[in-house]
Amino acid sequence: MAFTAPTVPTVANLIDGQWVDGSGTDTLTVLNPGTGQVLTSFRSSTAEDVDRAVAAARAAQPGWAALSARQRSEALHAISVEFASRLSEFIGLEVLDAGKPLTAATEEELPDIADSVRHFAGAARVLSGQAAGEYVAGTTTFIRREPLGVVAGVTPWNYPLWQAVWKIMPSLAAGNTVVIKPAEITPLSTVAFAALAQQHLPAGVLNIVNGQGSVVGAALAGHPGVDLVSFTGSTATGRNIAAAAAQNPNRAILELGGNAPVIVFDDVDIDSAAESIVGAALYNAGQECMAATRLIIADTVADRFLEAVVDNLKKVTLGDPTDEHTTLGPLISAEQLDRVEKLIANRPTSSTVLCGGNRPDRPGFYLEPTLISGLSQDDDLIQQEIFGPVMTAQTFSDESEAVALANGVDFGLAGSVWTRDIGRGMRVVNALNYGNVWINNHLVVAPDLPIGGFNSSGYGKEGGQLGIEEFTRVKQIGISLT
Repeated sequence: MAFTAPTVPTVANLIDGQWVDGSGTDTLTVLNPGTGQVLTSFRSSTAEDVDRAVAAARAAQPGWAALSARQRSEALHAISVEFASRLSEFIGLEVLDAGKPLTAATEEELPDIADSVRHFAGAARVLSGQAAGEYVAGTTTFIRREPLGVVAGVTPWNYPLWQAVWKIMPSLAAGNTVVIKPAEITPLSTVAFAALAQQHLPAGVLNIVNGQGSVVGAALAGHPGVDLVSFTGSTATGRNIAAAAAQNPNRAILELGGNAPVIVFDDVDIDSAAESIVGAALYNAGQECMAATRLIIADTVADRFLEAVVDNLKKVTLGDPTDEHTTLGPLISAEQLDRVEKLIANRPTSSTVLCGGNRPDRPGFYLEPTLISGLSQDDDLIQQEIFGPVMTAQTFSDESEAVALANGVDFGLAGSVWTRDIGRGMRVVNALNYGNVWINNHLVVAPDLPIGGFNSSGYGKEGGQLGIEEFTRVKQIGISLT
């Protein structure tokens, strides 16, 4: 397929159905990570802009919640239909703004986002709950699920539109109104989606405020007019979001950093497993909190398995995201590239770079696909989230050691186990302290399924029935029978 350059939307705030510039004094710039060139710029926003957006959302919420689930669903399905008809436009925006390789955006990510929009448009019509009954003699009790009120969504730069949709659509479906704050370096697709959605929604139901996280995100997290803040991003920022939300207190959903273990036993099909794992490690240039980056390999097959991994890394086509042949695009920014390079440069002398590790001589923010072995459990490359096209390798001698290595980090978002022994696979899965675990695959997600982590990877779920329910509150109602 050929790349079609989209029209870059004007980045502004959507407040109570009106597009207005931010009232801040700073000008923020959006870069194309594939070239380093400027795509657009916009005025920053202030806490006062957040106040206006939250006030608009709060004023619109009772009327939106009073609609039937069917009526809300019909409005959201209208969004779904128009979004699907304009998918190529959004593909172009994600390629330019976030550096997504064209083929991956066209064949995988954007169709999956369209599927998510469709799913969430109808999911709130089938909420579940405890059956009504006489739990206390003489009283029939039942459970009612209600919208929370105003939901604030703070989204990351690695999946700008995906994360916006997973916050906006279930919130609206459940009867909430929304204020969304996109990452300031990747606002384009979210602004375009808000403009599309606004055509099918009452004013104030969906609002967007663009600006810096330290200003807009902080103001939303601690705002007394917000009932829940859903944040996806780093663990450090997530702690700040949680602390701010707790002051009111507001509920929070936090999907934070990850450092996924990939446990490979000695009975796997080495070639097949290596190919799948490399794909799951390098998707989105490794800027994926569930990326399959941390290999933990049975020592009896480690050499052969690492050879197979290197062979697959060498097949990667690094290049311009607008080229349909590219399989590995750029990192998002110069700052992110510098951070990853420093982690590689500061590796211990005992380690070995088996593949890659260098910045290619080309414009943009690129790094070769990289594999590093000879690492210890306390090394930064093991303990920190790399968030780049870098894989690490450790070895184990028995099942208990594999589990200990996997669990020996602060994170708990995702991991996988690779073995033909289903009993062993289940034992290890049960022992892993991770919220999303796969056997013989990795990075398999769908809007029907909940995503969320343990430990420093956050709490709460998005996606699936559990994710819908996060955006509701439970009311117990008892009726006397006498």
